[in-house]
Amino acid sequence: MRIAFAGNPNSGKTTMYNSLTGENERVGNWAGVTIGKKESPIKKEYYDSTEALIAVDLPGAYSMSPFTPEESITSGYVRDENPDVIINIVDATNLSRSLFFTTQLLELGIPVVVALNKSDINEKQNTKIDTETLSKKLNCPVIRTISTSSGSDNGLKEVVKSAVELSGRKQKAPYLQAEINLHDKKAVEAEDRKRFDFVNKIVKEVETRQVLTRERNSQDKIDAVLTNKVAGIVIFALVMWAVFWISQSWLGPLIADWLVGWIETFQGWVSAQLENAAPILQAILADGIVGGVGAVVGFLPLVMVMYFLIALLEDCGYMARVSVVMDPIFKRVGLSGKAIIPIIIGTGCGIPGIMA
Repeated sequence: MRIAFAGNPNSGKTTMYNSLTGENERVGNWAGVTIGKKESPIKKEYYDSTEALIAVDLPGAYSMSPFTPEESITSGYVRDENPDVIINIVDATNLSRSLFFTTQLLELGIPVVVALNKSDINEKQNTKIDTETLSKKLNCPVIRTISTSSGSDNGLKEVVKSAVELSGRKQKAPYLQAEINLHDKKAVEAEDRKRFDFVNKIVKEVETRQVLTRERNSQDKIDAVLTNKVAGIVIFALVMWAVFWISQSWLGPLIADWLVGWIETFQGWVSAQLENAAPILQAILADGIVGGVGAVVGFLPLVMVMYFLIALLEDCGYMARVSVVMDPIFKRVGLSGKAIIPIIIGTGCGIPGIMA
């Protein structure tokens, strides 16, 4: 039995997949971290069925009408591969945006279970979502989940149980798209507006937010500076200069010199041990194997330090803000704002640019 995990980018989808399967797929605090589908069996502790459950982690998507390669993978899989059940991970902190995709999934005729993720954040913000009413409106199970929690109250077992029970059953879609010409841009936009209106009507009925009037906190002020059209670009240039300086001129070379020195000492010891051996054996072991490893080790710390720093920037949320600043500029040439990092890194070497 195959269970597809689908949802918006940065909704906690891969975190939930890792928790259920025991895998360690990369997660991050910005969109686009998952770029291909991953498959792994769900741990037996989460279900009682004798049939094996295979979880399929799909890239984040906002719509079944693909605009990015990631969305093409997701829409193609759920349409063509026909999974037994879809677990739709919905960001409880941004319900209206998430449910647009949910209503599209419910039209496919595949059983859907909605995992209302990040419910703990909603509680802290005094935001309440009536899951019973939402379930009736969507005609599918809605379960609160906290994918970052390892406790028994994280809702993950309930989600898997509902998915198993729902397999093979039919659901009535709450919204059906009108028959339109998909090549007619105006007709598509009009249909999307109708769907958004339908979703917003549901959200108004099920969500209660406590409106607090407060002054801007320090995070709001920092965000305003980082996403400024001028200051944001200047700060980004300084941050990238610091990343390159630390990785290529300071910490990276420091680690590389230490490792190379150790390798050279070891190479000398190996050469001394093989002093009376055949010349070809000396060349293979001392110069070929040990020397070859030393050449790689001399370059590896520079790349590792750079990627460690970029990972820190992603996880703290800075890269998401950079993509917002760069998006208007890169859209002119048909690229996303997220392309700025591979382009900058690729100016020095093509391989790290491709890896980024």
